[in-house]
Amino acid sequence: MFAVGTYGLLAESGRWVDAPWMPEGLAAVHRREALPSLPQLGRTLVWLVGPEASAGPVGPGAPGGHSHGDGHLGFLIQRRITLQGALARTTARVLTGLAAGAPAGIAVGLAMGWSRVVDAYVHPVFSLLRSIPPLALLTYLMLWLGHGEAHLLVPVGYAACVTLVVAAYHGLRDLPAVYILAARALGVRGRLLWRRVLLPALGPSLLSGVRYALMLAWMTAVGAEMLMADDGIGHLIVGGGLWSSRLEIGADPAVVMVGIVGLAATGYAMDALSRTVAARLTGWARR
Repeated sequence: MFAVGTYGLLAESGRWVDAPWMPEGLAAVHRREALPSLPQLGRTLVWLVGPEASAGPVGPGAPGGHSHGDGHLGFLIQRRITLQGALARTTARVLTGLAAGAPAGIAVGLAMGWSRVVDAYVHPVFSLLRSIPPLALLTYLMLWLGHGEAHLLVPVGYAACVTLVVAAYHGLRDLPAVYILAARALGVRGRLLWRRVLLPALGPSLLSGVRYALMLAWMTAVGAEMLMADDGIGHLIVGGGLWSSRLEIGADPAVVMVGIVGLAATGYAMDALSRTVAARLTGWARR
C-alpha cells in the first residue's frame, strides 16, 4: 500500500508542482507522460482482463473513457490479446523450455561431475557455450528454424540447460566424499549408489538450480517475445514486435506498467510454488 500511495503521489505531482519549480535532478527524470494515474492504470487493467478485451475494436467514445483505436491498447484489443492469455502463453513457453532443458542440463552436469575424463573433454566446450546469451541465438535460430514456435523455445531451453549443468556439476563435486566412501564400504555400487545415496544428497542443490533456471527461463521467454513473438506477455508489453512498437505504435505506459505488474506477480507465484515443492521434497535435509 505504501508503494501504491507513493506512486500515486508521484504520478499526480505534476498537478501541484510545475517542472521549472522542481529541483534540477528531479525535473530531469520526471516525465509526467510516463506516469499514468492510478485510475488510468485501473481502467487499462479492466480492458486487458475484462470482457471488453475480446469485444472487438475500440475508438473514440468507447466505454470507460478510452480512445485507443490506433494506439497500443487499441492494437491489443483489436487482436483480442488479453493479459491472462498472454501470461498463460508465456508460462507455457517457460515450462516447455524448462522441461526440455532441465533433464539435459542435469545429465551433462552429473556426467562432468562424476567422470574426470568427461569433464576434461566437455568442460572447455561448455565454458565456451555458456558465455553466449540465450537471446543472441534468436536471429540465427529464426533463419534456421523459421518464424515459428521452435525459435522461441530453444533459447528458453538453452537457458535452463546451462543453469542446471552448473547446479548438477558443482552439487556433485561438492558432495562430501564420506557419503560415497561409506556407501561403497557397505557394498553399494552402480544404480543403487545413485538412487539411494547420490541423487537424494544432490536433491537440495538440484532443486535450487531448478528455481534459478525457472527465473532465467522466464526472463529469456519474455525477451524473446518482445523481439519476435506474435503473442505472450513480452508481445503485449511492446504492442507487437519491438521494432513495430518503436516505429508504428508507440508504447502506452499504462499498458506497459500493467504488463510488468502481471509479469512480476506470475513470476513470484511460480517461484513460490517451486519453493514450496522443493521444501516438501527436501524436508529431511533440515532435520
